[in-house]
Amino acid sequence: MPNHFILRVGDGVNFKNSSKHSTWAVKSRYISFLENVKEPDILWFIENKKTGDLFTGKIIAVAEFVSKNKRDTGPLLSLTPTDDELGWDKLGKYYDVEIHYTNLYNLTDCKLFTGQKNQTTICEYDKIKEGLLLNLIVEYEYISKYSKITKTM
Repeated sequence: MPNHFILRVGDGVNFKNSSKHSTWAVKSRYISFLENVKEPDILWFIENKKTGDLFTGKIIAVAEFVSKNKRDTGPLLSLTPTDDELGWDKLGKYYDVEIHYTNLYNLTDCKLFTGQKNQTTICEYDKIKEGLLLNLIVEYEYISKYSKITKTM
């Protein structure tokens, strides 16, 4: 059974821009996540609370984890996509590990909220599930059954 992880993606703009590459990035300091995430774990992408949101932690997408690798965007030669290629604004120099995923479900129109109160960037669902508004395991079953996989946001 896959583990579920919640990843906060700020306002979601950079995430949406890089979704066509099925790529997101995290800081290497998230050691627990990087050591524990494996294929086919489930990644839930949530936005920060915006004006007008009733709750915190709006879910904008869910996908299956595929792989991770160190970002290598050197000054002369880049072995991984640059921030510009990914459509990121001021993200990459702080986020040094790429996260690759597949089977992306765009949930921006669903108005699903986790209600996650803390501002932690990455959490393991099993460790905080009692405090959330949704059972993400059940939601994922419905989403994967009744929704269509998208390539981009």
